[in-house]
Amino acid sequence: MPKYLHIVNGDVFGDKLRASNIDGEIVVWRESLYEGPIGMQMSDSVLLTLRASYMFQKHSIPEQIFLSNTRLQEMRLDELSGEVDEIILWFDHDLFDQLMLCYLLSRLSVLPRGSIRLSLIQYDQMVDHQISKLYRELSSVTEDQLTLAVKVWTAYSASEPLSLSVLMEDDLSALPFLKRALTANYGRYPSMHNGLNGIQQLILEEIKDGEVVVLSLFQKINRKTSEFGLGDLQFWGMLEQLRSCEYPLLLLVGGDRFPKYGEALPFQFENWRVRLTDMGKLVLTGKQDHVLLNGIDDWIGGVHLFGKQHVWRRNAVDSGFQRM
Repeated sequence: MPKYLHIVNGDVFGDKLRASNIDGEIVVWRESLYEGPIGMQMSDSVLLTLRASYMFQKHSIPEQIFLSNTRLQEMRLDELSGEVDEIILWFDHDLFDQLMLCYLLSRLSVLPRGSIRLSLIQYDQMVDHQISKLYRELSSVTEDQLTLAVKVWTAYSASEPLSLSVLMEDDLSALPFLKRALTANYGRYPSMHNGLNGIQQLILEEIKDGEVVVLSLFQKINRKTSEFGLGDLQFWGMLEQLRSCEYPLLLLVGGDRFPKYGEALPFQFENWRVRLTDMGKLVLTGKQDHVLLNGIDDWIGGVHLFGKQHVWRRNAVDSGFQRM
């Protein structure tokens, strides 16, 4: 009897798949590949240590928990040969999932051809899908898809953004959701106008007219940036960076900091609000620059954005990049 391995993007979807009674082992891939330092080989011990340190500093995820979970995932892939007849990848349309998909396809592309069948199911999370219907739409992973995934992961892992920018001009239709996802990735770079990335810009625009409830803000930003696949933990981290920098761009009303990993939402969190500082208003209008004021220390794939000057920024005029 064939042995199936399903790799899915999160626990919620994993639970739905289990409830469907579709045959096979289910592995939930728990790695946020649009956060922290990235490399071609994600099981590299030096890189994993860097990522664990990053996740602890940004989200307070205990380093040993992060390292243990990540190593177990990678080991499961290493042990596939002879154990599994078919791997079925279930992935969403957003950046979170598309990066995960490209990494996994890149990782699995080294398997001997024909040793394990690779199949793919892609879907749009904004549409209410039935698991059984999606399963009937399963298709074999093609050589074009594997080749494209390797190209994307190689470019995303590079220490500069130019190779990914060049790749964006190629035909990406082998993975139909990829173009939109990589366009969202472009928006993660600080702008030349005021040093804000795309989501930071939206956050400041939403609160420019007064105090806004934090949970309501998360819902609004999530709707407007569905191509990112933004989680609440990532969003709290973004707000905290804007709040706790040298020249804060927003103020938190009702609490003293945003929740971290493993923490329950604080008492009366539903009443917490945020509002712009005077500096936030100046940055929003382009009269001040967030990066020049507060500096930056973050990663977009293999690109380390660090310091106040000579930082890679996006150019809205030609969709290119420039260091300034």
